[in-house]
Amino acid sequence: MKYTTRYIQIPSIVFIFTFFFSACTILSPKGLERPKDPMSLEAEKIISTIENQNLNLKTFKGVGNIKFRRNKKKDVAGRIAWIASAPDRIRIVLSSVSGQPMVSVASDGQWLYLNSHSSGEFYRKPATASSMKRLLTVPVKTEDMVDILAGRVPIHSYASVVLTDNRSYVYNTEGHRVPTQNGSEGSRQNGYVLVLKKKWGDILEKIYLDEKKENVQKVEMFNPSGTLAYRVEFDGMRVIEGYRIPSRLRVSNNDGSDFHLDVDRYWVDAVAPPSVFVLTPPE
Repeated sequence: MKYTTRYIQIPSIVFIFTFFFSACTILSPKGLERPKDPMSLEAEKIISTIENQNLNLKTFKGVGNIKFRRNKKKDVAGRIAWIASAPDRIRIVLSSVSGQPMVSVASDGQWLYLNSHSSGEFYRKPATASSMKRLLTVPVKTEDMVDILAGRVPIHSYASVVLTDNRSYVYNTEGHRVPTQNGSEGSRQNGYVLVLKKKWGDILEKIYLDEKKENVQKVEMFNPSGTLAYRVEFDGMRVIEGYRIPSRLRVSNNDGSDFHLDVDRYWVDAVAPPSVFVLTPPE
């Protein structure tokens, strides 16, 4: 009798469990997901637009004025000329104000070459952010520098993106919450921020937008430790053959090191053979 009772109870339990599970499946089907927050949908749309900015600009060159400051020390000014080929090949020549070449640096994507024309020093090292820091005072990766000069925002591999409101608010006489007018229209205080995060939620990058969410004004890149690696501020843009190119920019970090670049002339679709991005020791 005990055996018969146990035999009847087990199928009953299985039936109840199956019925309950089926009901849950009907109420919450696999294909039904919670609707995304409107800000998340907008963030994905904006980041997609940014990723396609100047996407067809593969090779370019330019000249301009540059001013360096290392660890809050006195500025050093000079001339700069560059030629680049996406995604990670670049050659830069720094000259004195009078036009005398001082330093040449090049990267073929794998190696970084540096040739000091004044001291005769030459070296070849793996192309890393720390290697570029010696020339530019700020640890910018080679591929990031190519993107910046091409008018693109460096975007590293991310897991999620969030759009946040960076504006300050006050309450008007009618009790309504309205954004303050800090500075001119489209100032960084009045815009929005795209926050790119890694899989576990660590911040990878912040992209500051104007109030219309159309133009990038500033980008902040973060180290794996969460500290700021560097920031880029686009202080002016111009259109050249359909491409929006920076006419003035500033790259800095929190150590008091930075460089300011004012672009004089810029050429798109420049001829850039691979040999241009390899330096050889001086004879």
